[in-house]
Amino acid sequence: MKKTDTAILVKPAKRLESFVISRDGVYAENLSGTGSAIARDGVYAENLSGTGSAISRDGVYAASQPGTYAAANSEQLIKEAQALRFRVFGKEMGAKLKTESEGLDYDEVDSYCDHLIVYDNAEKKIVGYTRLLNQDQAECLGRFYSQSEFHLDQVLALPGRFLEIGRTCVDPDYRGSTVLTTLWSSLVQYALEGQFNYLIGCASITPGPNGFAVTEVYRNIDAKNIAPSSLQVTPSIAVPDELRCERDESGIPPLLKAYFRFGATVCGEPCWDEDFNCMDLFMLLPLNQLQARYSKHYMRNYISRDGVYAASLPETGATTSRDDTHTASVQEAMNGAGW
Repeated sequence: MKKTDTAILVKPAKRLESFVISRDGVYAENLSGTGSAIARDGVYAENLSGTGSAISRDGVYAASQPGTYAAANSEQLIKEAQALRFRVFGKEMGAKLKTESEGLDYDEVDSYCDHLIVYDNAEKKIVGYTRLLNQDQAECLGRFYSQSEFHLDQVLALPGRFLEIGRTCVDPDYRGSTVLTTLWSSLVQYALEGQFNYLIGCASITPGPNGFAVTEVYRNIDAKNIAPSSLQVTPSIAVPDELRCERDESGIPPLLKAYFRFGATVCGEPCWDEDFNCMDLFMLLPLNQLQARYSKHYMRNYISRDGVYAASLPETGATTSRDDTHTASVQEAMNGAGW
């Protein structure tokens, strides 16, 4: 028997909500821990948590309605995100942006990407953002963004699917809050639902008063976070000698620290990005390593025993795989995870 509208309970909107706007600007995917399933294989997406999320009819994205205007205003939201990027990278970091006259940061990569947004429902503003370029989208574009800075042949030879993140930024007024945690949690959920094997991207380090402390940065990285020689990348432009210094005057950025906490590795020497006035480190994060270390916190709604994502059922803590093969409690699935 089909549920009537009156039988669907809609939860109050959270202050911080996260969602993804797809590259076609049409569908928005709610990633705020609501339990909504996302169909990527031509099967309809089914809401499992009583949030009122809509069901996609094209087998691609489910559009969540409560607490956001994402589905109806996706183009405007993308521009707001690009304005946040401009404030952070252009104004704060001093990047030389070709789109400066518009007060926006965008490039040719944007139209191929999905856009992950953290939105403050109380203040009605975007407070966190990252750009998502998956393997299929990169093939349409002809490259990953990172390939403009690094030679990635050895990394991209790894078996599995890649998801690149970039332009990650948080509104200055929200730093030190839960925005970065919300962003990472949503990113992990997106990566799992897309069945990606690796996260890749560039972590930027801005200069101190005297330049870039390349040697000191490497000295402060734990050996376990340095990739083996078989996965080393080569920067297209090395940090110029005249910009290098001996002392680290800026410290390790929060985003890079987050990468390390999750088990990411630095794959070689940094690339000098003159336009953004920073040096970029290429990062590689295997998703299976992230799942082993942080699954209880970031993946509690998406666990299965058959390699297929599971959607959390409300109030029960139970998980059900999308092929109805396995069911397990979250706690049982997490026993021995080591988090």
